[in-house]
Amino acid sequence: MAVDFEALDLVRTQNRSRSYNKRVDGLQEQNKELRTLAEDLTKEMPEGNRKLMYQERLNKIKNSS
Repeated sequence: MAVDFEALDLVRTQNRSRSYNKRVDGLQEQNKELRTLAEDLTKEMPEGNRKLMYQERLNKIKNSS
C-alpha cells in the first residue's frame, strides 16, 4: 500500500490552519466582548478626570486595532 506523504502533509497543514483560525476567531470575539464591556463601564462611571482618562485609553485601543 503506497502512502502519499505530500497529500498527508497537505492535510496536516490544513488542519493546523483551521485550528489556528478557530483560535484567532475566538480571541477576536473575546476582544470585542471586552471592548464592549469596557465601553459600558466607562459610560456608567461618574463624570470626572478618571472617566475622561479611561475614555481616552479606549479610543487609543480602538484606533490601534
